[in-house]
Amino acid sequence: MISKFRLYLNLTFALAWRDVRVRYQLSILGLYWAIINPLLMAIIWAFVFSHIFRAASLNNVPYVVFLFCGLTYWNLFGNSLSTATTSLTGNAMLLSKQYFPRLILPTAAVLARVVDFFFSLLVLGLLMWYFHLSPNWNLWMLLPLLVIELFYTLGFAYIVSSLNVLYRDMAQLVSIVLMFWMYLSPVFYVLQQVPEKARRYFMYNTIGLLVDAQRNIFLAGTPVNWHQVLVSFLISLAVLIAGWTLFRWLEPLFAEVM
Repeated sequence: MISKFRLYLNLTFALAWRDVRVRYQLSILGLYWAIINPLLMAIIWAFVFSHIFRAASLNNVPYVVFLFCGLTYWNLFGNSLSTATTSLTGNAMLLSKQYFPRLILPTAAVLARVVDFFFSLLVLGLLMWYFHLSPNWNLWMLLPLLVIELFYTLGFAYIVSSLNVLYRDMAQLVSIVLMFWMYLSPVFYVLQQVPEKARRYFMYNTIGLLVDAQRNIFLAGTPVNWHQVLVSFLISLAVLIAGWTLFRWLEPLFAEVM
């Protein structure tokens, strides 16, 4: 059992690394695109929201740092779902193999985006150094929040990847939902800016609460609301179990459909 688990774990990491290499190997800048894309996006949006819409930042932190931090954690979720949606249909040859563990395909797609996430963290550190911002002492609390976010992401990755095998318009639907989801999450703004009457509905947006908490810890050293973390963990665990269950339920249909 342990050797089988180790084999699947090694295969998952190998597929994740293959995904990273395939995405960047024929480009001139290679892995640097993992840094350039979110940085350019943050600079453009920072100009639009801070100079045109006059959006507020957090504790007088430069808005480009504020926005890039939010995008770093959001992109881990959003880009993972976008990649995972087509992870099964893009590997149709593997689905026809009877003993291939299909669950590792969306898992590997999410892990590949973790590589982009760490590159973005590197850029975030450089931005903080440029603006003379020092990290806070309680950065260790980001680790459990990151694990909770990965649970949440994997659960939805299993759901959308399995449904995309049966309904090929799922990829288009996911991109539309993610666009609305991002603007309804505190990526461009702080949660306190949301009107009081509407704020209670934002409490149901688990990924939005996680992004807001992670950014607050990173930039302001805000103490963690452990009750909120516990609720987020339970929701993420429920999403992970539901995604895994749906994936296993639909898995016998994959080979027939493909």
